Amino acid sequence: RMAPLRRPLVKNGALSVSFAILGVSIVILTCFDSLLSSSRFGVKNYSKKAVRISSVGKRSRVCKAESSVVGKADEFRTPHSGYHKPTIPTERFFEGWYFRVTIPEKRKSFAFIYSIEDPNNPLSNISSMGVQVMGPKDGYAVQYSRNIDNFWADTRSLALGNVFQYQPLKPPGSAEVLGMRSFEDFKSTVKYGFQTNATHNQGHIRAIGLTPPGDISESVTECKWEYKMKPTQGWGKSGQPQESTAGWLSALPVFEPHWQVLMADGRADGWIEWGDERYDFTDAPVYAEKNWGQSFPSKWFWIQCNAFKTESDELLDVSLTSVGALRKIPSLNTEQEEAVGLIAVHYNGKFIAFEPKDSSVSWNVDPWGLWNISAKSLSSDLRAEVSATVRPDSGTPLRAPTAGLGLAPVCKDSFYGDVSLKIYNGSDLLLHATSQDGGVEIGGGPWEKSWVDTAELSPVIRTLAGLPVDPDKVFKGPFERLRPLGL
Repeated sequence: RMAPLRRPLVKNGALSVSFAILGVSIVILTCFDSLLSSSRFGVKNYSKKAVRISSVGKRSRVCKAESSVVGKADEFRTPHSGYHKPTIPTERFFEGWYFRVTIPEKRKSFAFIYSIEDPNNPLSNISSMGVQVMGPKDGYAVQYSRNIDNFWADTRSLALGNVFQYQPLKPPGSAEVLGMRSFEDFKSTVKYGFQTNATHNQGHIRAIGLTPPGDISESVTECKWEYKMKPTQGWGKSGQPQESTAGWLSALPVFEPHWQVLMADGRADGWIEWGDERYDFTDAPVYAEKNWGQSFPSKWFWIQCNAFKTESDELLDVSLTSVGALRKIPSLNTEQEEAVGLIAVHYNGKFIAFEPKDSSVSWNVDPWGLWNISAKSLSSDLRAEVSATVRPDSGTPLRAPTAGLGLAPVCKDSFYGDVSLKIYNGSDLLLHATSQDGGVEIGGGPWEKSWVDTAELSPVIRTLAGLPVDPDKVFKGPFERLRPLGL
């Protein structure tokens, strides 16, 4: 399929009314589903508990997790920081988390990618837990298991982990508690696995045993990491409540898949061992995001960079995220897709976002090597231009969640994108930033030729997306119990 499927979703007033009724029904069903889920698993206060997943569909075990998300992490906490967790055991579901560390002075970057597939479905043949690591020179490593009994995640805050294998001489009783541990306790208890929250990321993987579908050459057989993070930007303006990346409708099962930037910018101190090489770093730029749903989009591109520098080689307070994708939308007749995209910039505490609900966003992206994205506000003179290039021989395949295979190699990434960002107000250039450490990606397909497209929302979706709805305020007080998981 070369052309995006953007048939008009709403053609007449009757269908608009029908769609509005469908939206109300979705709200009711979502709240009712969350209520049933809360009652079924007996979880009263998700903010202080983490759900332990059982791969055979048994009643979930609940354990307290160490609360480390304080200070700056609380200030920049975004909606959807928690684990969304499927409430229907047989439904197809994945959730994935992406943490990137950039070491500009060494021209090295790492990405730690955690994903859970069909965690509550005893009939699924793709139920699994995977940790992928992308490293220097676009290197790759993975550890993967069909055993998900030792995966845990907090449904109200960013905190999750998994144990692939315990230490042979672990402390007595330590395996009975799943949740955030101190760095030292984790090392003495866990041989292979990981744990992370908004301020810490730690793990150790080894390429042993089962591998996910697809053939990707591994650069190293082992990787360890341990670092602390200080968020400086979530998703939104500093000093104000942080926002849902896809708007308030992402609190409902409307789009597929869902996406949330968790930390647009931050700084990290720690170390990473990549095979025989060790990298120590201080104040390294960090970034985090997540996806959840049934599978990744049928086609997409992605650019991310928070390692822009001045002419004197000092880091700028600038973070860029730009994406374009074909996402599924609800339809009364058949499953349809629409093209969506954005350019978003965090800059000195400001947040400038060009989104389809209030901006025109267009792109021309090659199958590999060139990205050009432009955006223009529909209500002001602001506009933005983003471009990125990489060498044709750069990049590595990565696995992403698919509907039929689970983790499979359907995208290509590189950490060596030459990125340029320009923001204008009319003819005045407000910002021009460049970097050689941009993260770039293409995924899905087909990619036989350049993808030229413009984001286009249906009239109903555009109207709903523009409503001033704050789900965090809606699900408070007596309605807290109806709050969707993960929100």
